Amino acid sequence: MLASWRTSCFLLMATLTEAQLRILAPKAVARQFAETHGMVYGTTATFGAPYYGDRVLGLLVYGKSKGNAHCDDSDYELPSRASPALDSNGENAGQELVNVVLVRRGICTFVKKVSVAQEKGAHAVIVVDTESSELSTEEVQHIVMSAPADGSADMVRIPSMLISKMDGQKLIDAASQESLVVELAWDIPRGKVVMTDFWMSSGSREAAKFLHDFKDCADALKDDLQFVPHYHIFSLSEDGADSESTGHLCLDGGSELCAPDPDGPGPITGEDVANEDARQLCILNTTAKKRDATSAVYSQPFWHYVDRFHRHCKLEASDVSRRFGDQCSWSTMAAVGIDADAVKDCMQRHRIPMLREQLKNVAWSPQALRINGWRYSGPLDPETVLKAVCAGYSTQPAACHELLKNNPAIFKRAIRGITSSALIVGLALLVLALYVVFYSYRRHVTSSVRKVLREEVMLEVQSQMADYVPMEDANQDHRPEQRILSF
Repeated sequence: MLASWRTSCFLLMATLTEAQLRILAPKAVARQFAETHGMVYGTTATFGAPYYGDRVLGLLVYGKSKGNAHCDDSDYELPSRASPALDSNGENAGQELVNVVLVRRGICTFVKKVSVAQEKGAHAVIVVDTESSELSTEEVQHIVMSAPADGSADMVRIPSMLISKMDGQKLIDAASQESLVVELAWDIPRGKVVMTDFWMSSGSREAAKFLHDFKDCADALKDDLQFVPHYHIFSLSEDGADSESTGHLCLDGGSELCAPDPDGPGPITGEDVANEDARQLCILNTTAKKRDATSAVYSQPFWHYVDRFHRHCKLEASDVSRRFGDQCSWSTMAAVGIDADAVKDCMQRHRIPMLREQLKNVAWSPQALRINGWRYSGPLDPETVLKAVCAGYSTQPAACHELLKNNPAIFKRAIRGITSSALIVGLALLVLALYVVFYSYRRHVTSSVRKVLREEVMLEVQSQMADYVPMEDANQDHRPEQRILSF
């Protein structure tokens, strides 16, 4: 059963990420793209969060670079222009325009350019290929607009796309003279059932957290969502493989089927991860069911297993029964009601062939998501992924409407990349912090005032006593004895 899924997924990998920009005004600029009916096509960045399922209107602006290819804030200024008039009777009349910034490719990374534009107030960025590039519009769409591995992309909240030099130069020339209104869209191929491929490693904390967070969505969508996991398995060169230093990464001390070590010098090895990858594939293979000929293949036990395994089988656990590995895996299967004997039989028969198949089905990154054969770009949080998945249905199931209704913050975000749950928690923490600061300040002020008043009273009393004691006349021997107060 799984073999047929993976074959279809492998063929779908030829489908490219397609971002599109449509020129709405002025019409004269749109006519320069008559062959595509005013559309400009490009490739979407693998970082930032596209407006999945939404069509966003924007004012396209361009600031000429002073020589550093839009790589720092001082390199360019964005002009302020009034937006051109739209058809007052059209569907776009009265819609708010976001800022869409044009920049040139070159010198620095895509992430750096987009980050600079984001700080200058951009809601989306269009990167134009270098002036020396000879790539066509079609060829540009094959480029993976990726982020470096230094974590700099984590702060990027806005979407971006790369377009060809030829298309981009037309936009730069026009935007340098007048305001352009454009429509941005990231259309996902649609179908009755949404095919979701997720490349990961069972030893990845981030992947495990996503599966845990997305479980309720998967359970709600059930037969309408075909979820296919792929695992990061790689081979080591036999010539360069040192069994002493790399044997812990691969099955049976070999070099063919290896997995990443999740905890470095810790007790978990790459071989442990590869075996867990195989167990999860066997669980899916032995428990997945199909409601009818047109529905997705769905396994509730698989989702319950990966959720519980993530929560109970920790990489850092000192107790081996609660640590990532086969012992905790079998106990987790028993807890969620999975037939362990069927999984063991699958492991004995198919472990090696299944892992070898993972070597063939690779993505552009060890951790990646593809929806209906379309490369997903954006944060790996359940709300954003859910919106992208629901945008892939030709007719959205009722579960989509209910799930999206319960997450209103994912419809339109003034601040991109912030999930509804993170926003609520952040606001709650902010209110709590302000209350603590106010309360502490009030106590400090009250204490300070009391201390000052007490000191002033003491000084006043001492001053009065100092004036009182020396007031003695020459006949003091004949005066009654004075009482001296002590404070």
